[in-house]
Amino acid sequence: MRPTRHVFPASPLGTVLLGTYPVTRSDAERETDDPVAAALGDARVLVLELRDGTLPVREADGAARLAWRGAEALAGEGAERRGDQELAHLGTHSDGSPVVLDFRPESPPEQMEAGDPWPGDLPGRPDETWEGLREAAPRLDAEESTWATIAVALATWHSESPHCPACGSATRISHGGWARLCLAEDREIFPRTDPAIIAAVTHTDDDGVERLLLGHSTRWPEGRFSTFAGFVEAGESLEAAVAREIWEEAGITVDRVEYRGSQPWPFPRSLMLGFRARATDLDAARPDGREISRVRWFTREELDAEVRAGRLILPGAVSIAHHLIADWYGEPLPEPEEDRTF
Repeated sequence: MRPTRHVFPASPLGTVLLGTYPVTRSDAERETDDPVAAALGDARVLVLELRDGTLPVREADGAARLAWRGAEALAGEGAERRGDQELAHLGTHSDGSPVVLDFRPESPPEQMEAGDPWPGDLPGRPDETWEGLREAAPRLDAEESTWATIAVALATWHSESPHCPACGSATRISHGGWARLCLAEDREIFPRTDPAIIAAVTHTDDDGVERLLLGHSTRWPEGRFSTFAGFVEAGESLEAAVAREIWEEAGITVDRVEYRGSQPWPFPRSLMLGFRARATDLDAARPDGREISRVRWFTREELDAEVRAGRLILPGAVSIAHHLIADWYGEPLPEPEEDRTF
C-alpha cells in the first residue's frame, strides 16, 4: 500500500522552505496508460494553470491561495490540448485530490507585470491576480507553494526541451508529463536538475565570539548581503564545491562543512544544497571583485542592529539563504524598524 503522502526526514533547517512540503508523487501512477486522463476523470481533480511562469492567486479569509480549477476548465479541449503537450499529472493533494498542471504557452500583454489581473481571457475572476513564484510563494501555505514550485520547474523544462539532446529530433510528452520521448530513437528524456551549493560561513575567535560572513554581489542594491553560493562542477563533491566557492568568492579557507538542508530553486532548474562552513582565518576574508564586491563579518548583535537600522538587507523568507542565516542566528531574523515620529 502506498502512503497517503510522503514524510520527510527532519533536517536542521526543517521543512519550511520553498518546495519542501511532503506532497505525494507516485511513479506507479505515472506508469499507467494515461495518468492525466485518469486524474481528469476524478471529480475531485485540481487543475493548476500556469501562464508564462505566472500562477492564478486569490485572497480568501485574509490569506493567499492558489486559484485551482476543475476538469471543466479543460472541457472540449482535453484531447487536442494533450496532443499539444500541455498537461501533466503532478501528484496527489493532501485531501486526496489528483493534481494536474495545465501549462499551455500563452504570452501576457507587453506591459503586464506580476500581480496584475490577467485581462480578457479570464472573465468572472476579478478577485484573482497572476503572480510569479517569487511573488506568490511567500504568501501561500507550505503545500501550495510546493505545488507551485513543482509546476514552474516542470513547465520550464518542457518549454526548453522540444528536441532530443542526442539527435535533435522532436520530442513529445510522456510518463504523465514527467518525461519526453524522442520520436526518432524512442529515447526517454527526464527533467534535469543542476545541483548548487549555498553556505553560511562562520568563525569563532579565541574569546568565543561567533561571527557570520556575508557577501554583497556586484548586481545588488546597496546594503543587500547574503550567503555564498555556486554550481557544483563536473567530478566535484558537494564538500569540495563549498570549499572552492568560498575560497573563490571570499578568500576564505574552511576546515569543516556541515549539511543543513536543501531547497528546489526552479529558476530554471537548480537544487540548492545548504551548508554551514567553518572558516580557519577571520582576517583572510576579501571579495573576488567580480561577483562579490564586499564581504563583512557580523556578530549576532551587529547583524541585529544593522537590520533594524535599515542598513543591512537580508534575503527574503522564500530563499534558503534566509533560513541558513536564521539557523545561525538562532531565532527568527530581525526586521527593519519603522520610522518613528516624536
